[in-house]
Amino acid sequence: MTQSQHYSSYFPLSLKEHDIRAGYRTKPFMIQRPAILLITSGTLKVVLDGSTHPLKMGSSVILRTNGTLELINDTDHSVRLHYLHYHCVQLMIAKTSIMPSSEAHGRIHSLHNLHSQHQIQHSSGVTLHHLLTPLEQSFKEEGEKGKLRRQLHFLELLLHLQAQHQMQGLTAEDTLQQTIDYLEDNFAKPIALSELPILAGMTPSSYCRAFKKLTGMTPGHYLTRIRMLRAKELMGEGQVTLRDIAQCVGYQDELYFSRVFKKTEGLSPSAYMKRKDRKIAVVSSYLLQDHLLALGIQPIAAPAYPKYYHTSSGFPSYLHDRLQGTLPLPAERPLSSSTVMRLSPDTIIKTQSLHMPNDRQWKTNPHTIFIHPSARWEQYLRELAGLVHREQAAGRIIERVETLEEEAKVKLLPVTSRGSWVIIRLLPGDCRLYGCKEHALADLIYTGLGFQPDPRVKHGFYRSYAFEDIVQLDPEQILILWSEQDEVQQAYQDERWLKLQAVRNNRVFIPESREWDPWGPIGREYMIHELVAYFVGLPSVTR
Repeated sequence: MTQSQHYSSYFPLSLKEHDIRAGYRTKPFMIQRPAILLITSGTLKVVLDGSTHPLKMGSSVILRTNGTLELINDTDHSVRLHYLHYHCVQLMIAKTSIMPSSEAHGRIHSLHNLHSQHQIQHSSGVTLHHLLTPLEQSFKEEGEKGKLRRQLHFLELLLHLQAQHQMQGLTAEDTLQQTIDYLEDNFAKPIALSELPILAGMTPSSYCRAFKKLTGMTPGHYLTRIRMLRAKELMGEGQVTLRDIAQCVGYQDELYFSRVFKKTEGLSPSAYMKRKDRKIAVVSSYLLQDHLLALGIQPIAAPAYPKYYHTSSGFPSYLHDRLQGTLPLPAERPLSSSTVMRLSPDTIIKTQSLHMPNDRQWKTNPHTIFIHPSARWEQYLRELAGLVHREQAAGRIIERVETLEEEAKVKLLPVTSRGSWVIIRLLPGDCRLYGCKEHALADLIYTGLGFQPDPRVKHGFYRSYAFEDIVQLDPEQILILWSEQDEVQQAYQDERWLKLQAVRNNRVFIPESREWDPWGPIGREYMIHELVAYFVGLPSVTR
């Protein structure tokens, strides 16, 4: 059966400006096609299906078709409004075709949940003016380019109205976070800070107090820090003029941008661009300092595991000497942002922590850049290389590691051709069975080096508490990694373990793997050398 998906596409048809004179009242009329009413100056009452609603500058109404509308200006001043007609096309997309969907008429308003009622939103007049101005100009432009511009600016307006709609019904904390997200998404555009309390549904004073309590900064200071962080990223790219940087972060005046930058960062933009060193801190459960070192960058702070690695720094031995001068950040317990911020980093590279999955102290820090989780070490390397503008170096590193894997695969062929394998880790009270995909370890062992996974193991990542699974699988060969001697000995005291064919045939392999790490290029190379030395008997690399 062919699967299909439904998509909606929205097209503006007309945008007309109307002045409603003082004391004027229209007759009720039927709304025959999708439309949006936007108030750009003054205050007005609208009667929707017999219900009266007061509107002011910045208010908008997404109108329900087949409903009735009446406009009342009972003030002493004229009211200016814009009336926008649009059309929605519903498409059904299958693998082999694209066709209009017969369900389009019933699903036109699905984006705004408007099929049953009108929707009223309130924002600032400045923002509404900022969104309407380019849309009005695009209606004056002819040809295909004009049509595309009209659709682009109309979609920006719809996104704004949809964001306004989503704010309704949220808790105070949620709406506050929404405004923070709004600043982070729109910092390059003119932003009316007076609109933020309206978006959050709070008074200006209570909003500012709540904002500062959450972020440690005022809204204006927070917006400035976002813009300065992005400006520093652009400066690192090179071949970008100061004027272009200023405009890209929301400043039309280059001189004003320079004054704000110097006041915030302590040096002028030109002096900053001449600096070669970029202070980067890593806050992660992964050893991302591995990737940075491979790219030629030493971080000022990086995660360490002093209880696991037998080094004074808590870094693995193959990174210990290279990280002299880097502050070890204990990754085995929660970390306060103040520990890192006292180092004055230009950038904090952050991945989600097992201890603090929703830690807002990092999310609200304008220096923080979040790295998306991935099962591929190359993805981490490429993303970090993009941040420090060393994409070509990343390409060379990936090519070198892939070559090393191919060479090791040939050397290991006498071992890998002798049947199938399972990989496990023994922990106190737990036995992890690693899958055949979605994990850097499986990617290296099975894909890179040619070990054959047991065909009955089909899951990804790893499965915890899997001792019974191992018993049922009764695998041909077992590779035990990252396991302490006490846990291994405990397994050998279990009669079920002793009955496994891999145990009876002496096909259980337990290399010294404490420092094996397939997640980074340096650790991956180290692991490949050590694994080949273990199985083939080559001299072990010097630690």
